[in-house]
Amino acid sequence: MKILLSADCFYPAQMGGPSNTIYWQAKALAQAGHDVSVVATSQSLPPATLLDRWLLLDCGRVIYTRNPHFYLPLRHIWQGWLAIQKADIVHVNSLFYPASFVWVLMARLLTKPVVWSPHGELSPVALSFRSGLKRLILNVIKFVNPAVQFHATSSAETRHIRQHFGADTRVGEIYSRMELPDLVVPTPIGSVIRPYLLFVGRLHPIKAIDRLLIALSASALFIKSDYTLILAGPDANKTYTQTLKDCVQRLDLSTKVLFVGWVHGDQKEYLYANARITILPSHSESFGNVVIESLAQGTPVVASTHTPWQLLETEQAGSWVSNEPDQLRTAIERYLTMQPNEYEGYRKRALKLARQRFSITGSSEEWERFYRQIRHAAKQRSMGLLDE
Repeated sequence: MKILLSADCFYPAQMGGPSNTIYWQAKALAQAGHDVSVVATSQSLPPATLLDRWLLLDCGRVIYTRNPHFYLPLRHIWQGWLAIQKADIVHVNSLFYPASFVWVLMARLLTKPVVWSPHGELSPVALSFRSGLKRLILNVIKFVNPAVQFHATSSAETRHIRQHFGADTRVGEIYSRMELPDLVVPTPIGSVIRPYLLFVGRLHPIKAIDRLLIALSASALFIKSDYTLILAGPDANKTYTQTLKDCVQRLDLSTKVLFVGWVHGDQKEYLYANARITILPSHSESFGNVVIESLAQGTPVVASTHTPWQLLETEQAGSWVSNEPDQLRTAIERYLTMQPNEYEGYRKRALKLARQRFSITGSSEEWERFYRQIRHAAKQRSMGLLDE
């Protein structure tokens, strides 16, 4: 099958989870024998990356397009037009990137079946940023009604899609998986590092890091302990980053909070492996790859109830709690005081959950079935056997 994927940001870029999620998906499909092509932009790529030429990578053929501006993706659209003509199925990622809607229209013009993945962009919190522009784009999409198959990573995202596009909107759920890293042996606490709690992700208001800081400032247990909080992630919103730094000063946490910037590779795996817990206090997440990354190193996760991670509670691999500061504080203190045997049980279950449920290995069959069903339905509609 000839599968074409769009990506505004794509590995090795690291501006959000989809950069990696789309890569892992493409790689699994390519390894399964499919003809995979990815048209991406040059956003947030390492300086040495080759642009405007097709590269043969382990995830298929990839072209990183150099555009006049990130929000003026002329070459991304042009390369998409050329690639769509050869594709059996077109998978568009992101609702609000300017090229996405154009890609959908081009694919429909050429009668190609389309999958559209919002990647959490329809959650109420995500829609609160640049809300006027997003409402306009949603109204245009609803007016044109391009008759596509949406993809959601959770039941919550399915609800959000149907709230905006109608109860009869076609939505398929496939949760994200990842290429699990090798297991890292944690460094004994006290030998070369101080014990710490960990946040990994973009420094952006949607991540609710300010609530985490408030929660920790109210914890006498944390303040008096040797524990610190490490914030690891790219500066996605300079105003918010400065707000966080001001918050650290105001809450008298200067000696307890460390900003380490973007981490990757072995450095990130060691951060996960040595953390007491990873904390994801977000106001909204369609999935949250950092949860799997942490579990894959055997580190329990405290995730907010605005994320689709109730599984942490049912599998006893972490906690799923409100991101109100008092609730976060209570959950965090539980892990700080947990007996060694109980904590070790959480680590073992975390690792087991990641390996059994979230490895990308073997997941290509799920995507293959999904794509084939969409192609079959599109063919039936073209023959008048199904309604649009």
